Amino acid sequence: MNHQTLRTTALTAMGVVTMMCTAHTALNLEGQSGVFLNPLAYTLQQGKTEISSHHVSLDTLGSVSTFNLTSGLRRNVEIGVTQVSSSVDGVRDQSILLAKWQFAPETETSPAVAAWVINRNLSGGGNSTDFGLSATKALTAGKFPVVVDLGVRSTKALGLGLFGFAGDGKLKWEGSAAVFLSRKIVAGTEFKQQIGADTWTDIAFRYIASDSLNIDAGIADLGPGLGNQVALAATWSW
Repeated sequence: MNHQTLRTTALTAMGVVTMMCTAHTALNLEGQSGVFLNPLAYTLQQGKTEISSHHVSLDTLGSVSTFNLTSGLRRNVEIGVTQVSSSVDGVRDQSILLAKWQFAPETETSPAVAAWVINRNLSGGGNSTDFGLSATKALTAGKFPVVVDLGVRSTKALGLGLFGFAGDGKLKWEGSAAVFLSRKIVAGTEFKQQIGADTWTDIAFRYIASDSLNIDAGIADLGPGLGNQVALAATWSW
């Protein structure tokens, strides 16, 4: 097999994985196309809309639930809204507006790169905006395709705004890795640095039930005081 054939095969495999990612995207906790906690640099296809619901149990403290609606506005641009509801004492509900723009497409040697913004409004008052960059790459050399992502965000949000806002913004890193075990099952893990607290991590699985339905389940480590918690999500697209 010559170099050109190898290159064509690699590009085709990468394209297939990228298409699988974009075709079977699910919304993260805050409503961006992504994994469970973090966004990916991929965006919803133009004209595609997704709704999702997330539920995070916090044992005896209560739970946090989100309802998300996000649409592919135009090529490589998505916008969305999210409502966050909490039954935990001291944790206020949120309304979120978000947008993401993939300004650099993925190539054989370079990742897709996207810029995104999230604006949070807390019930009873309080507002903050996150700005972030995400870089995502599909790796197809092995038997099981892998998608890796690294991102950075400027944020004042404490625990995604669930615990209010800090006085000054901080740069925080986040990242994800997911492996396609089959065309129906994806396994992933993530980290998300927090202000003044331990880094959040998770292990999650995505079941691609159909072209329209994805179901996520996982365990999230939210640090001392919260520990390991069960998280569930479902995303419907059309």
